[in-house]
Amino acid sequence: MTLTKTLHNLPFADRLTQKDLGLLAQLAELKSYQNGEVITLQFATAEKFSVLFSGAVTYHLNVGDQRGALEVGKSKEKWTPIGWSGFREPYRFATTAIASGETKVIQWDNKELRALFDQHPEIGMHVLSSSLMLSTSLLSDAREAWMSGAVPLNASDYQNAMSYTSFQDKGPHESTMDFFRQSAFFNPFADWHLTKLAEVSKTIHYQAGSKLLCKGQFSDKFMVLKSGKVALNYVTQKGESFTSDILQERGQVILWSGASYDPIPNNMELIVLESVEVLEINRIDLLVLYKEFPTLGMVFMYRLLWLLGSALKAIRAQVITQTFDRELLTIQTMIEQAGAQISVCSDLYKLPILLAEKVTQGDAFDLIDRLAEEGENIEKNLANLFRKITMPLRREFLFLEGLRRMTDHVITAPKDISSAELRNQCSQLFERAVSYVDIKIDGLENIPKSSGNIFIYNHLLNHPYYTLPNSFQITLDSHFISMLLYKFYKDSGLRVVRIGKGPEYGHQDYYNKLGHLGVKTQDSDPTQQTAEERRQVRNEFFKEAGDKLRSGMNLILSPEGTSRETQQSPVDFKPGAFIIAEKSQIDPLIVPVAIAFFDKRISKTKLGVVIKKPFRLSEVIDKEKPFKEELRSFLERYSKEYRTYVEEAIELAEKQ
Repeated sequence: MTLTKTLHNLPFADRLTQKDLGLLAQLAELKSYQNGEVITLQFATAEKFSVLFSGAVTYHLNVGDQRGALEVGKSKEKWTPIGWSGFREPYRFATTAIASGETKVIQWDNKELRALFDQHPEIGMHVLSSSLMLSTSLLSDAREAWMSGAVPLNASDYQNAMSYTSFQDKGPHESTMDFFRQSAFFNPFADWHLTKLAEVSKTIHYQAGSKLLCKGQFSDKFMVLKSGKVALNYVTQKGESFTSDILQERGQVILWSGASYDPIPNNMELIVLESVEVLEINRIDLLVLYKEFPTLGMVFMYRLLWLLGSALKAIRAQVITQTFDRELLTIQTMIEQAGAQISVCSDLYKLPILLAEKVTQGDAFDLIDRLAEEGENIEKNLANLFRKITMPLRREFLFLEGLRRMTDHVITAPKDISSAELRNQCSQLFERAVSYVDIKIDGLENIPKSSGNIFIYNHLLNHPYYTLPNSFQITLDSHFISMLLYKFYKDSGLRVVRIGKGPEYGHQDYYNKLGHLGVKTQDSDPTQQTAEERRQVRNEFFKEAGDKLRSGMNLILSPEGTSRETQQSPVDFKPGAFIIAEKSQIDPLIVPVAIAFFDKRISKTKLGVVIKKPFRLSEVIDKEKPFKEELRSFLERYSKEYRTYVEEAIELAEKQ
């Protein structure tokens, strides 16, 4: 029994003859699946191609060593194609499709269907074009999942560190045919295809700031990049715009939807960052060619599906990274998926090993860049994808490299350099490192114009990832405040730092060279001192700190005396910072600095800093009452109030 009558309802049925529909129906069968049954299996040979007739289907990716699979899409629209990745090399299913509820599909043998397309390219062109149109929703769903899961990148993230472009000026004598042959998109096209396309192509220049595509627009052009840079921005349902990619590869298709036989709406925008030169073909000219040469139209639809599959692979890779918080897992998965196409001698296989260790990540990024420029086609495609996936990791690597350089500079500094000069150099080097970090700051106007103040802050744990190769951990929060003070006062101030335990002599030597004030805490080595000796040490510390304040130095310290995670911060304040203020006898300004997420990895979050209005101890303590009792009462209140400051910093960091 054939399905000719059923196929009359296909979206493109009115564009085919009765004979063509009959040929398509002869190869088709209606198949039912129960809830949870597998329709396509990831990595399996794509023996069948299906379209959804009733019910729904969910798409899943098996990811490395994770248990279960990640759901990456769902379809319930009638005629949605299932298993269209079988139309392109390596002719294997890209995802596992599972029936959701009782589901019916119309199914074809893939080889028989492709043979039919070769004999009747009109059928192939319309089946493939319809598949393309009905599959673009998967791309939208994947982008929505990406946007909801992590810190979005913007155009500057791609431009600050390095420029990724393989553009080489070919000179004014390059023909359109020569250009076509350099583009991976046109590889499968016959010479006579390219000749026909060249006849309707033209080279157009667009200035920086030009908008080549708007959200919701049906494009009337097909564009291939010759030179320049274009930002591909994803526009959310709320109208927010985030850069999904920077397009700058010569021969790269930057606008493809206008070439589909079926018009495709979009939720993207295309903005020219640097003046571009593009090869452009009007949609109407392509439709005329498709009508006259359906084989050309069919090949074009095949290649557009290839582009869609590549885009889906890229965005799903980013979703995997966000979901499992592991870039390495994502890259391993993508290499495994393409294993049948990659040479066993490819350097791609080195990437997971190089990325696994912080000390070799720089080598991994160099290798990715080299393969993106010089590799075989599959290597280039994957390397460019890995560039996007590792962009946050690259910023983090550069940040960590900056911390290494700063630490080494302090440790190897000559003995004749003053501690004040070394502190300032340290802050300048930290500023370079932190330029790769996304930090939001509010309240800069609350920093006093004159120095001689006490800056207090909630002290956060360091993430273990930032432990340097010598096991030394840089306290990011206090270094950040020192850097901030250097920018305002051209002096980074003095920090009150814990005197470390014996095994932490490297930590202590670092801070001694910087000339910071050391104080013993319960975490320092226990010493055999009498109560009187301990009191004398404390008094000497308070006198030294007061002398520094009176000389116009800024002091930086955490009243907690210990560090916590953001969600637990702050713990109860100890009196030290406020005793310094009282004993200094100048009633200095106390500037509260609340910080959030300095305990997290910067590749996974944004950091928040809120500077509150300064106050003097005399404004919160009644001098007519016993100082110790008043201070104890104030600290109980203020520790709780400071938590609201930290919550402000959290809210600031999480604000889009």
